[in-house]
Amino acid sequence: MPRFASTRFLLPIILTALGGVTLLVASGALWFIHRSEDLVQRNLLRNGHLIAEGLANAVAPELVRKDYGALEGRLLQTAADPSVSSALVLDPQGQVLGYVLGRSVDAPARPSFDLQTVQPPKAERMVEEVRPNLFSVWQVVAVGVNVGWVRVEISADSYVRDMDKIKSEVWGIATAVIVAGLLLLGGAAFRSSRLLYQHDVEIEKRQNLLQDKANYDALTNLPNRSLLFDRLQQAIARSVRRKKSLALCFVDLDEFKPINDTYGHEAGDRALIEVARRFQASVRGEDTVARIGGDEFVVLLGGIENVTEAELAVGRLLSSLSEPFTFEGNRIDLQASIGYALFPEDSRDGDALLHHADHAMYQAKRSGRNCMCKYQPSESQGLAS
Repeated sequence: MPRFASTRFLLPIILTALGGVTLLVASGALWFIHRSEDLVQRNLLRNGHLIAEGLANAVAPELVRKDYGALEGRLLQTAADPSVSSALVLDPQGQVLGYVLGRSVDAPARPSFDLQTVQPPKAERMVEEVRPNLFSVWQVVAVGVNVGWVRVEISADSYVRDMDKIKSEVWGIATAVIVAGLLLLGGAAFRSSRLLYQHDVEIEKRQNLLQDKANYDALTNLPNRSLLFDRLQQAIARSVRRKKSLALCFVDLDEFKPINDTYGHEAGDRALIEVARRFQASVRGEDTVARIGGDEFVVLLGGIENVTEAELAVGRLLSSLSEPFTFEGNRIDLQASIGYALFPEDSRDGDALLHHADHAMYQAKRSGRNCMCKYQPSESQGLAS
């Protein structure tokens, strides 16, 4: 009798165990599906924020200058991203200045003229709109004041396909767990979490890498020309609010080519890295040191009270190069010619300020090199003639 009882109770125990495993698998599958949908939305919104913010920064100079002809190229670059369904630029009143549809299987990214006016959102900075398989991100274009809006629509199709593949793998693991037992179920849940985490990390790394390539110099890790102009516009707006000046310095290294010719290009690269390090050590945290090409640097100095303070700040840059640096036992001298212009004294426009600082740098070259020179309109006209 006891043996019969133990055999009788064996089937309910097995069924209960299998039922428990099945419920656990079902719970795990439901959790994963819910989590995957949340990740899709998070990744779409994060991608949309990055793209919309980048587009707003890119078109800000054109909107300030009212150079609407250049907007189409910016929009086409944005719409080249496979996740972008469309990109739009409005003025503050809702007038469409540019509208581009994203690429599809049958056609590349292309401009569209279907929209003339669009009601911008009633918000100060950023708005998100969520629709089935489509996310819209509105970003204000502000240069001290609101000069327009951009809207980027992100398609969820590619993300959904990726997540469907992952969910298919998880369902396969879940089926194996039903057969193998509770231990295998726990392993499957852990594996699913790891897959989601790795997928999220890879997307974030890829986005950060793209952002760094677009905004920073590969050798010195300084801001490049694109990021410099973005920060210059912000600095001008900040100077207007604070009623202060700023100095824009154009730096060209003297006798840089002989360093490459004598010691090799590795020495030249080391020299550029050393110049970048010294310049960064000579300015404040809110200032910007950028490399715009070759042996040319631009330094943006904000919060300047007067010409004397600007001259002292530029002098610190020049003095930072007074000590030679050592490369493979060789002491190599570093020298530079620096020209600078002041906002708003010399110009209220960022492009013009950089142009004036460039002219002043050439005047420093003509004055014997290894010196600094403030922009003077009369001298600039002499250089032009």
